Amino acid sequence: MDDVDKTIIKILTKDSRTPNTVIAKHVNKSEASVRARIEKLVSSGAIENFTVTLGDDQPLYDYYLTLLENALRLYSPSGEEKNMSDFLFETLTNFGFNNIYRDSANNVFGEIGSGSPTLLLCGHMDTVPGQINVQIKDNAIYGRGASDAKSPLISMLIAASTFKDKLNSGKIIFSAVTDEEGTGKGIRELLKGNIQPDCAIFGEPSGIDKITVGYKGRYSIKFTCDTPPVHASAPWMSHNSIELLFQLWSEIQSEIQTNNDNHYKQITSCLTQIEGGIADNVMPGNCNLICDIRYPFNYNPEQITEKISEIVSNYNTKFTSEENLQSIFNYEIIDSTPAFECSKSSVVSRSVSRAIIKKLNLKPKFVHKTGTGDMNLLGNQMNIPVLTYGPGNPHLSHTSNENIMIDEFLTSIDIYQNSIENIFDLLQRI
Repeated sequence: MDDVDKTIIKILTKDSRTPNTVIAKHVNKSEASVRARIEKLVSSGAIENFTVTLGDDQPLYDYYLTLLENALRLYSPSGEEKNMSDFLFETLTNFGFNNIYRDSANNVFGEIGSGSPTLLLCGHMDTVPGQINVQIKDNAIYGRGASDAKSPLISMLIAASTFKDKLNSGKIIFSAVTDEEGTGKGIRELLKGNIQPDCAIFGEPSGIDKITVGYKGRYSIKFTCDTPPVHASAPWMSHNSIELLFQLWSEIQSEIQTNNDNHYKQITSCLTQIEGGIADNVMPGNCNLICDIRYPFNYNPEQITEKISEIVSNYNTKFTSEENLQSIFNYEIIDSTPAFECSKSSVVSRSVSRAIIKKLNLKPKFVHKTGTGDMNLLGNQMNIPVLTYGPGNPHLSHTSNENIMIDEFLTSIDIYQNSIENIFDLLQRI
């Protein structure tokens, strides 16, 4: 047994649920190395199985784990969330929430406490398609949504419920929304309601010691090109809509994309769908192309749409001739989500940061993501501090190997609890 093993034993003696990722940072080893060392220490009898020996709280933790397992067994891809919505409605009832209700999007709401200040805890109940066999293996639980994002959702629900008899003033609103992995119908319906929180936490996998404070903005844009279709043996009689539209897209890409070593600060574009042609002997007369464009916070997105409009207009002029070989180009913005950042000095940022330091004895890392989340919409529309935090490895999201370490899930409950305490303490001082 070397000094690294002794340090691991010391950490686990203090808190047997300390995640391997956190231990790895303390001992300056990889997570895989830490896991192997712990398994060796357990097999040698040097320590008991730390994920099983949880003291007097074991029955409670077993119940929490079973609750997560039951949630994972409910297949709930976007648009098929009804069973999960029913499960959450019943769970909120059993956990003592008040004013439990659903809206027209099947979002589920429950409250703890009353009055102000108000904290919103929001997660999503839907997942991407593709079922995964739910099982517990190697101290982890596997299943679709284990990382993204049923573990954060259930963890927040449990944490909020512990305040039902001790929140002297203020209110916690728990919300589980639908269609986050789709077009965001759930969060858009939530924003139509009368919820007016002072701050919010979105439950998404950030990693147990990381806090997401920024997401890029997004455009989803559909481009179309229509030309007179002709026989493929006489291509000089018209223009090929697929070739023209790809040419237009290439020019748009070169005009709007930017290069930066920091991916968060880049403007990126990605061709995601293309459709065109009706037969192998007909030159295509119609083509549709859909692209995804991401841009950073503090960038004026109108610069993107203005450049697109200019290029499309130029193409309409260039490829229309007196011979009536008209090529008509159009574009449509399918979705527009503005970028959002939460200040690191905001009440919610400071509260979650302090909770992580207290539980893990580590200073958390504030991260900015190149994706786009529900917090973009809520933060921008309500103009309140919002961040994203939750257990789970975001790189496992949407994969066939999606899982979460059990100790990380259980530890996150404590971090959410302490974050809630800190938030109400700070808000009531303002």
